[in-house]
Amino acid sequence: MASSFALDPTTALQAAARPQAPNAPPPRLLVAGAGGPLGREVLKEALAHGRYASVGVLTRAPLQAGLRRLRAVPFGDGADLPANDIAVVVFDRGRDHYGRDEAYHLPEPQALPALAARLRASGVHTLVVVCPIAPALLPQALQHGLANLDEQAVAALGFERLLFVRPTQDAVAVTLTTWPQRLARWMLSQLRYMIPQQERPLRAGAVAAFVFEVLRQWRDAAPGTRVAAAPLLWAAAQKEGPEPVVQRWLRGDATLPLPPGAPAPG
Repeated sequence: MASSFALDPTTALQAAARPQAPNAPPPRLLVAGAGGPLGREVLKEALAHGRYASVGVLTRAPLQAGLRRLRAVPFGDGADLPANDIAVVVFDRGRDHYGRDEAYHLPEPQALPALAARLRASGVHTLVVVCPIAPALLPQALQHGLANLDEQAVAALGFERLLFVRPTQDAVAVTLTTWPQRLARWMLSQLRYMIPQQERPLRAGAVAAFVFEVLRQWRDAAPGTRVAAAPLLWAAAQKEGPEPVVQRWLRGDATLPLPPGAPAPG
């Protein structure tokens, strides 16, 4: 089933007007896991920036892309991936009920090391892995996969820059086996909907904005492996925006605005 992606005209014009880096060719970006609310926001943010030579998205079916810089990258077992510089892998809820996500390849957590190896072989030097915002609301199989996410195997592949983004404290889900545990988790998940919108921790758009602000600034900062935990993302989503927060974080300044009772980001 073919799918399409539409970008707001105003966003496209703003992206075209943004200046490019003068002395370096723009990097090529690939998004894996563009389905689901978080994946769609990541792809939208990638296209809105205009600082990438091209934006690829892993697909499992034909994709009708109406934007010049958006390219569909069919994902098949064993097939070589096209050359890219940066990749963002998103784990999120399954496809929606309207067929908008049918074309996108949705990576499985247990397949992350193999996918990361293929990305590294295609030339990717910077990899971002984005965990879900609300793991408790995910299908049980996906929760179980995230609980066993093999981050060490990915780090051992030798990426120049590797970032794991964990928007919630329980981003690595705990497997619940007894019915009282499952009932308690379900009741807590329902309480999430009673919290006023302005008091909820994060939105998908805020997470996507943080990711691409890090990618923008990290190019001029020290490489390595980093983990962005919930308090850091909360700080980046506040009034001052992600730019100054990311700047302080990349230079090792831990003086960030935090929610009451939250630990300082490591």
